[in-house]
Amino acid sequence: MASEDQTPNSTAAEQNGHSVWARFVRLMRYRLVVPILRARHEPEFTARGVLVGVAFGLTPTVGIQIPIVLVIWAAVKALLPKWNFNLIVALAWVWLSNVFTLVPLYFGFLITGRIMMGHAESLPGYASFSNELTAALAVEADGVSGFLQQTENLFDLYGVPMLLGCVPWAVFGGWISYVWTAAYLRRRQRLAAAKRRARGEAEDMFG
Repeated sequence: MASEDQTPNSTAAEQNGHSVWARFVRLMRYRLVVPILRARHEPEFTARGVLVGVAFGLTPTVGIQIPIVLVIWAAVKALLPKWNFNLIVALAWVWLSNVFTLVPLYFGFLITGRIMMGHAESLPGYASFSNELTAALAVEADGVSGFLQQTENLFDLYGVPMLLGCVPWAVFGGWISYVWTAAYLRRRQRLAAAKRRARGEAEDMFG
């Protein structure tokens, strides 16, 4: 009898979990993929935007990522115009680190940093890390002062390992994102060109 009573509840919980996950996937697509699809520039231009956004999205700089990207974009546009990138896409992809992904990403940075420093024997548990991180990020200040306070709290807790551990994530994540985005957009361009040629040939044949 108990199992019969639990079945509807468990089913409802599973459906709710699926619904939350589906909404999250739709949100990620809207925030990350749609800006790429709407871009009207060369694939490499858009791909460089993804690279910059992902690279800074994979760093413990939540709170000032957008100002950092804006400064970099302005500097690149003024000093290295041939390396200019899609600012809208870059700003979209810094959202890779968000309220849903912040804890697992920061945990990955810390684990990676400790392994890189040869301290694989002293890895923290995820639950305790999550609680400590939530407390460290709970500051009253906003903007730059809030970020500095959060950074100080994180450094006091985790020191160099977290800052060091984000580097391979940012470098390889940014590069892989660039390669994938450029290839994906080139393929879309080829398919669109092929469809236009096919329509043109059909119109010539039957027109």
